[in-house]
Amino acid sequence: MKKKVFLINSYSCEKKIDDVRNLIKTVMANEEYETVESSYRGEITEVVKKLENSTVFSVGGDGTLLEVINGAVKTDNDIFVVPAGTGNDFCRVLTNEKDYKKVLSDYRSYVVKSVDCGKAGDSYFANIASVGYDAEIVKNSMKFRKIPVLKKISYIASLLYTVFTFKPIRPRLEIDGKTYEKPLLLAAFANGEYYGGGIHIAPTAKTDDGYLDVYLCDAVSRIALIFILPKLLNGSHIKDKHVQIIKAKEIKLSSEKPLLLNLDGELEEITETTISVVENGARFYCKEK
Repeated sequence: MKKKVFLINSYSCEKKIDDVRNLIKTVMANEEYETVESSYRGEITEVVKKLENSTVFSVGGDGTLLEVINGAVKTDNDIFVVPAGTGNDFCRVLTNEKDYKKVLSDYRSYVVKSVDCGKAGDSYFANIASVGYDAEIVKNSMKFRKIPVLKKISYIASLLYTVFTFKPIRPRLEIDGKTYEKPLLLAAFANGEYYGGGIHIAPTAKTDDGYLDVYLCDAVSRIALIFILPKLLNGSHIKDKHVQIIKAKEIKLSSEKPLLLNLDGELEEITETTISVVENGARFYCKEK
């Protein structure tokens, strides 16, 4: 029997923390478990690295899962995602659910499967890495989260705002040995399908096929961009002439100018990195399909 440990992102769950605690008590009434409520960035990763043969409940959003995955890759720990944060896109792929109460209440009906992960430099990610327009959206969305009436739609508000502030990037990409070098709106390296609270950026991505799906979107005029944006929301951009999709094992990325790299909603500045798939990198609870 695996030890059960709930890792709660106190910041991500701040406004619902009492509901989260009560739900855990109710669902786990007849089982032994532990809880850890994080107090600083990186604490969850530190805790997971010390665990063995455990079921780790990631309670928060994709940023929380990012911390969990960086402690759990290639271990015997299983991960259960409780989507109680702002962005819960990887859980959508695993369970097709958004309600954290339903997800946790149904956890005994899920099955454990090995799932691919991504790696960028020394960091792992569960969902999607990207540079360009969407990384700028993440940066700008932080401004909108501070405005109460826009907090729930901060990503969408930022998506529209960034239309008028973004400048195309020109990275050098070596994708499984083939070089691509042209002005881009964005480059996304996807294990999961969604980011930004439901934007269907990578409809072709699979979490168990041993590949990352690379989405390259050409730099376009602001007018053309306005027409592409609705397609990003529903996934129909895969048919757009400006979008190229490549299945890849490894991508070497470099740029003369610093770029923002978005890893599951967390940003870092880079001039070069290597992004690759980690086959069967972690074990996740999933809804059986």
